[in-house]
Amino acid sequence: MPTIKVLPAQRDIDVKDGKILRDALMEAGFDIKSTCGGCASCAHCVVVISEGEDNISETSFEEKQILGNVFHLTKERLSCQTKVLGDISVDISAHL
Repeated sequence: MPTIKVLPAQRDIDVKDGKILRDALMEAGFDIKSTCGGCASCAHCVVVISEGEDNISETSFEEKQILGNVFHLTKERLSCQTKVLGDISVDISAHL
């Protein structure tokens, strides 16, 4: 079972393999901004993957349309399009 370390809260949450990151964060009580409800159209749910970039799903076509193909530089992902496949650290500072 993967663990998500949520920064800056310094809180760990355990999730099922393949869980959508936004859903996992919201179920754990974190308020993740979104106006599209997880449909990859608003870009408000952006988070930064601090560690474990090999433990998340590939960037979807819809996500690339919004954020571009610069993850290797920014480490930003749409949490509504990111599946957790292993242990990660995620910075949700933009949502606090």
